[in-house]
Amino acid sequence: MPPATPSRGDARRGYRTPFPRGDALRVFRRIDNTFACPVCPGTRHQWRILNEVKDHILGMAKSMPLRGENKKKWSCHRVVARNEGWMV
Repeated sequence: MPPATPSRGDARRGYRTPFPRGDALRVFRRIDNTFACPVCPGTRHQWRILNEVKDHILGMAKSMPLRGENKKKWSCHRVVARNEGWMV
């Protein structure tokens, strides 16, 4: 059975759990002192240095192939980069 299409009034925008939007979309630190990308928190990467997660987010935000492939993920990485002050 195909997954149900989210309605236009879906506040979660198709995500299974509530996803922060706007100014709330920022890099976060896990309890084991590693940094995580809020757009793809389940990735196997666990960055110990903030500049490593910064490189990931800027790379995803500036990726033209990702823009064509998955516009929602590309857009969310751009929002994180702007919120952190890494991209103007």
